[in-house]
Amino acid sequence: MNEQRFACTACGLCCHGMLPLSIEEAFKWAHVFPLAMSATPVKPGTRGYAMKEVAVTFSAGAKKPIQLIVTPVAFIPPTAPCPKLADDGLCSIHEEKPQRCRTMPFYAYKEEDSQRDMLVPRPGWKCATGEDAPVVYRDRKIVDRAEFQRERELLKGQAVALQRYVDTVARYDPGFSMRVQTAATAVVPGRVIVGFVSWLRQNKELDVVGFARRQHPVLKEWLEKTAGDAKAAQFASYYREAIGDLERYLG
Repeated sequence: MNEQRFACTACGLCCHGMLPLSIEEAFKWAHVFPLAMSATPVKPGTRGYAMKEVAVTFSAGAKKPIQLIVTPVAFIPPTAPCPKLADDGLCSIHEEKPQRCRTMPFYAYKEEDSQRDMLVPRPGWKCATGEDAPVVYRDRKIVDRAEFQRERELLKGQAVALQRYVDTVARYDPGFSMRVQTAATAVVPGRVIVGFVSWLRQNKELDVVGFARRQHPVLKEWLEKTAGDAKAAQFASYYREAIGDLERYLG
């Protein structure tokens, strides 16, 4: 029998940086998180990912189809804490926090039998993995898989809409296609960030003005936080551009 133990110690270190969200969560938390769309290529032959169920296929201009993990994200610099992380290291919205947070340390983009590496704390993280921690993974199966299954179903449920989104963006934005292909051919696959407004533009039934009113002040706040920080220059540049995109709807 092969077992792995894990427990959260509320060090708060996993609550820093970018946070994947569902489409529904992105709209729910538009007044809190600076939003973007993220597309990450998965190299052919990479084992363990549930590509058939949750991935998106990109083929525009590519010699071979490229598998992408596409998701809305809270686009936060890696050293910055989640705006809902309290001073005591606990989540201030614990009862309604995003599904990605609930599923941690497991990762629903990967198959259940490929979760072993997710239980190895990153450098500096203070997760408990010793004998005092509970067994959470046994013989390549998650002991309590309720949140994992909930996230997997959520990802499967939005896959069709995300495929349609990528097809549309690839058709009308040549720059996106070039960036995806560049990211896919890198030694370590990169991440392509696109303005969240690109999602809004192809979903005409959405209240774009209402969204812009909630998201605009959040982006301005994060632009102020990252101004002058060389390590966060990519983020500041994105916030500045995203603010300009939203102001078109605010008049």
